[in-house]
Amino acid sequence: MDYGKSSTGVDGFLPDSKTILIDVDGVLTDGRLTIDHRGEKPFKQFHTRDVRAIRELISVHGFEVVLVTADEWPGIHHFSRKVGAEVIMSRSKTNLPYQNFIAIGDDSWDVSMLSQAQRAFCPWDADESVKRVAGITRLETLGGHGVIAEMLREIIE
Repeated sequence: MDYGKSSTGVDGFLPDSKTILIDVDGVLTDGRLTIDHRGEKPFKQFHTRDVRAIRELISVHGFEVVLVTADEWPGIHHFSRKVGAEVIMSRSKTNLPYQNFIAIGDDSWDVSMLSQAQRAFCPWDADESVKRVAGITRLETLGGHGVIAEMLREIIE
């Protein structure tokens, strides 16, 4: 597989967009919460295709990847270190400290972030409010099932 940048990919299409903001719950996960008998959320599941895609975005294509979440689940910091991404805790996702970014989100809380993006994506099963964001690309993959890998193909091709 050739991971090189194509002339019509990142360099040709969005030269200023080297930051990707990724909502966590509903995009990297399927959005379900597992709560144990103590009321704790012991784990979340991430797809290996998304792990590979995030690493490729960073190491091969030179993107800065930022995971944006409102959930204070401690495992997100372990996951972010594993893939090489940063984490921002933000519920409203307004006034984020980035310009010229690409974003992917799935829920009404993500609409502000998606509306500010140079290019916006959502998983197939996103909330209707997200699907109505002007110019959004609706991907064919469900959240939590490798949607970042599909977004990567859309960005670099």
